[in-house]
Amino acid sequence: MNYREEGASARKAQTPALQPVPRPVSQARPPPNQKKGSRTPIVIIPAATTSLITMLNAKDLLQDLKFVTSEEKKKQGIQRDNEVLLQRRKDQIQPGGTTLSVTVPYRVIDQPLKLAPQDWDRVVAVFVQGPAWQFKGWPWLLPDGSPVDIFAKIRAFHLKYDEQKMDPNVQKWDVTVLELSHHKRHLDRPMFLKFWETLDRYMVKHKSHLRF
Repeated sequence: MNYREEGASARKAQTPALQPVPRPVSQARPPPNQKKGSRTPIVIIPAATTSLITMLNAKDLLQDLKFVTSEEKKKQGIQRDNEVLLQRRKDQIQPGGTTLSVTVPYRVIDQPLKLAPQDWDRVVAVFVQGPAWQFKGWPWLLPDGSPVDIFAKIRAFHLKYDEQKMDPNVQKWDVTVLELSHHKRHLDRPMFLKFWETLDRYMVKHKSHLRF
């Protein structure tokens, strides 16, 4: 056998290239119950029982767009939940110009210190009571306890009766004031729609990665 033939034989004898071993299905894709990051926005309300918006009536106000006092909800036997999931109904304009009615979830809580660090990015609105101690333990709080930097990152609202005196803190903070009538319930809907319109404008600019 000459050298050329020997080389050819050697090449023939080489082990064929290894084929990639397929991964088990469990490794090839994440399990179906593995959670992706949530895109549901979070609204924080005061925990104080004197607040006009509480965990008892948040769904009436923000989902049904009508004011019902917390006292009325208690009389109805409504129990306080740790969180409320709103189903906001809104109209979306489609590419063809048609309007589609959709439902968008929002999470409402009054215990923000229980949020995980990554959840704060989903906080889009806070209802301000007035006293600065409402924000104790929050991210972005200034050393002197001032929450002004919080309002640069989260849209702030204050709910009050129209004849009620304005809280001095609310006057100086960047807060959208929503005024309720004691008796004219037909004014509730446009006032709460103002809340959603203001929040939508903020989210388009600052939180467009969330679902809204």
